[in-house]
Amino acid sequence: MTADARRVDRAAVAADALCLVAFVAIGRTSHDLHGGLGWFVDVLWPFAVGWAVAAVATRLYVARSHPWARLAVTGAAGVTLALVVRATLTTRATPVVFGFVAACFLALTTFGWRAVRALVTRRRVPA
Repeated sequence: MTADARRVDRAAVAADALCLVAFVAIGRTSHDLHGGLGWFVDVLWPFAVGWAVAAVATRLYVARSHPWARLAVTGAAGVTLALVVRATLTTRATPVVFGFVAACFLALTTFGWRAVRALVTRRRVPA
């Protein structure tokens, strides 16, 4: 494995973390919830753990081959793990529609920022 292949894409880690935070923040606002920081962390941590475990398993942030497939598997596995963790280790309800909304939002945002980055990168590279 080359040194470049082991390099963590820190920008991608940060952008994905922002997507997770945005999911919780927008959900809180759209449902007019006022639970404070404790509530926020209580909702966020299962998704952060699920996403992190899936990202390590798929090597999302270090492998350069098949990035879109790695992201798809990370998203599906990460949300699934998050919902299992949430249902088993927290007292929070985990309705099916919540999982669907989480999967859709995180797919749109994590694929979305990467698509924008790919377009910007292509335009900067001379033909």
